[in-house]
Amino acid sequence: MKKILSLIVLFSTPIFSAHAQINTQALEACSLIENDFNRLLCYDNIIAGKAASQNTSSVPSIAAKEMVQASAPIVTDNTKSDVKKDDFGLEHKEITKGKATEIKATVTSIKKAPYGELIITLDNGQQWRQIGSDSMKLTAEDKIIISRGVFNSFLLKKANQNRSIRVKRTN
Repeated sequence: MKKILSLIVLFSTPIFSAHAQINTQALEACSLIENDFNRLLCYDNIIAGKAASQNTSSVPSIAAKEMVQASAPIVTDNTKSDVKKDDFGLEHKEITKGKATEIKATVTSIKKAPYGELIITLDNGQQWRQIGSDSMKLTAEDKIIISRGVFNSFLLKKANQNRSIRVKRTN
């Protein structure tokens, strides 16, 4: 039994080692790819057997080269646009740059919308509507502060309180 098992292992070793060599070199070629998506695509192609389906005599060197070429990162040149590489992802900050981050005003009137949201008119003529179902007791002559929130939203709070509600401008 041991002899049969050793013969099977002995004859199957060259086949598996050649296949392992192909995959090892192809994997090394994939590891050189800088773009995450293209590197993953390269690895997926190896696992699917696309790299090993070529002629086995020249696969180790050619497969590695072709995998690198096929999975080369796609580089786009954004130098023509106004966005600098150091400012990438901060474009939304430019929209609010130089603008006020909050306003202080006095409430002149308050109405309730059909679903209970507050419609607040300020002494500067602006009208703001509550978004959501948070509650806040406001009366005329209250001093309020409206400040910018995340994702271009606005928060309204009384001047000496921390509680706030989300609002949007209606006029």
